[in-house]
Amino acid sequence: MIKQIVTEKYEFNKKGIFLSLFTIGIIGLLFRFYFEPQIAITGDATNYFVYAADTSLKGRLSDTYFLANSGWSIFLSMIFSTTKLDDPLLLMQLQRSASIFISVLTIVPIYFLCKKFFNSHYSLIGATLFLFEPHIIINSTLGITEPVFLLLGISSLVLFLSRNKKIEYFSFVLLGLFSIIRVEGLLFFGIISILYFVKYKNEKKNYLKYPVMSIIFILILLPVAYVNFETHQRDGFLSELSDYSNASYKNFVEGVPDIGDPLYGKNETANIQNFVSNGIKNTVWAFGLFSVPLFIILVPIGIVTVIKNRNNFQIDFQVVAICLVTLITLITSFYMYARGMEDVRFLFMVMPFLVMISLYGISKWKIKDRVFIIFAIIGIIMITAFLYMDFKKIDYDYEDEVFFISRFIAERTDIINSDSADIRYRTAAGIVAEWPNLPDPVRDSHISKNVKMLSAAGYQSLNEFIDVGKERKLEYIVVDGRDDQPKFLRDVYYNEKEYLHLEKIFDSNDLDFNYHVKIFKINYEVQNEK
Repeated sequence: MIKQIVTEKYEFNKKGIFLSLFTIGIIGLLFRFYFEPQIAITGDATNYFVYAADTSLKGRLSDTYFLANSGWSIFLSMIFSTTKLDDPLLLMQLQRSASIFISVLTIVPIYFLCKKFFNSHYSLIGATLFLFEPHIIINSTLGITEPVFLLLGISSLVLFLSRNKKIEYFSFVLLGLFSIIRVEGLLFFGIISILYFVKYKNEKKNYLKYPVMSIIFILILLPVAYVNFETHQRDGFLSELSDYSNASYKNFVEGVPDIGDPLYGKNETANIQNFVSNGIKNTVWAFGLFSVPLFIILVPIGIVTVIKNRNNFQIDFQVVAICLVTLITLITSFYMYARGMEDVRFLFMVMPFLVMISLYGISKWKIKDRVFIIFAIIGIIMITAFLYMDFKKIDYDYEDEVFFISRFIAERTDIINSDSADIRYRTAAGIVAEWPNLPDPVRDSHISKNVKMLSAAGYQSLNEFIDVGKERKLEYIVVDGRDDQPKFLRDVYYNEKEYLHLEKIFDSNDLDFNYHVKIFKINYEVQNEK
């Protein structure tokens, strides 16, 4: 990565840079809103939502829920507090929108990071590569922590690499905020601390500034750590790292099974060999998935170009900093994949490195009409991202129908049969149905699901199943006729008139849904008469 690869005569002026970044950012924003699911949040986003909602409703940090990464929820609570707090679906939409806007803002630090190695033209390509990476776009619409995590992480790195020594203080401010968002920020703080002493190894008088920067970092964490410790007896930072370390040592070094874990729940699987094997396999798989469609060609070209030009390749402090950050990020990603995680989002902080490698390869192309070709490349990146995302786009009508059905169930009962219908939005639907009463907290920073699931697997007949269900206060049966559900539930779907003790209260065909689901109320008195 040789500084200023292209001569200055091709540089944009400041106005041109601003207009180009602004235009790219607006297009990136439109992309995100176009592909944004118009449905309730799900997964981890519900945990952040409930913490934020509880904080907003109470007017103080939640003492009911615990999140090791509460920063995103605290930020959301500020946004929520500007509304009447009477419409949970609106608040969920605000959560998604905030995530989207923050994701687009990341174009600024990623541009300036690229600018430290390349000229403005190539830096615009780098910013476009990042902003239009499909996995980044999809993640930004989920309402979870990655967009703000990336914004703070990349911004802190850019400020730290600045030649202005006063700006370094702001880098440690962002590192503090970064750590509140994700506990990995503590590791990032450790990396930057090491790099700080490397950076000023010949200017030891600057060592005296480090204690001040560390105090700034700690002061940002202190209020959240204090509240966490007062209400939950754990600070949410060091306590989490300690828990991870102890659990890992116990499971993988001592070989103690993690009961219930699908990968390490047995004596023969709880070992370091299995951990490393899973980590390598899943990391390679995630990298392959993450590289499609933008990096699968550009990164190999960049690597080959680096090898061909290795004699002219300058390795300076900034290159070392990028590589070290990437290495540490890969280690944390490897840990997550070794634990069985499969989401490519754990590789997001590797992306700045991939962008730099890609740009190095592009910068060596022999381009004659430079401005035209640069913007042509930017256009190709956008078109490729759009086509890929359009191909992978989910069926939003189906998702709307699933949420409607989940909400219909949540408004009537807190238990339903599983193995027979798609009601993946039951947590969000339960939140909406019970609002402003929020779900109970459970361990590991999660919330209880308003609608519990009673498995029908293993039962031989409907009567046998509902006899057991009666003890659990099961009142309704939901079926959709899928092939992989128990045979007696499929029979209810196709031969409903034969079951006199089941009263149909919902049929999605009556609403012209494409997803056909039937819901029945169990009449135990009629069943007993039989």
